[in-house]
Amino acid sequence: MAKRKLRGIQFDSPNEREVFHAKESWVPVVLGCIPILLLGIVAFVVAWRVFSNMRVGLIILGILAVVAIASRVPRIIANMDTDVIVTDKRLYARTGIVDIRDQVCDLSNISDVTVDPSVFGRIFDYADVRVQTRAGEDDINLRAIAHAYDMRRAISQGGDAIRDERRK
Repeated sequence: MAKRKLRGIQFDSPNEREVFHAKESWVPVVLGCIPILLLGIVAFVVAWRVFSNMRVGLIILGILAVVAIASRVPRIIANMDTDVIVTDKRLYARTGIVDIRDQVCDLSNISDVTVDPSVFGRIFDYADVRVQTRAGEDDINLRAIAHAYDMRRAISQGGDAIRDERRK
């Protein structure tokens, strides 16, 4: 039987079904631009009010807006190419564009899933996730995953179902 692909990730078994799909959250990407944009707005107001020159203020604001966006390009690219899929049997994680890293772990081999949200992560529902395996050396570390608690629940339920199936 041919192996099945979903979003560029090739499943090990053709009869696996997707339980949960996660991407990296856009919120940290956007939040990273805010300090530089605020600095641009302050520079604009200072140039306009103190020096009575709106044109200089707009130029400074424009330059800082370009810097804000350019500084976030690596995070934008990483965000576009992060895919995490939990099936009824395995966890698949694909990260990167040039240096693509595929990681696969059977749900039965996962010993712990740690969800570590920041303050903004609690507000906007994203967190860093660390999936620890029984082997210990194949841990999966994921940054700013949207709906991380739902992902942890899907992994836990899948692992419980596999263990219950083995007991029968």
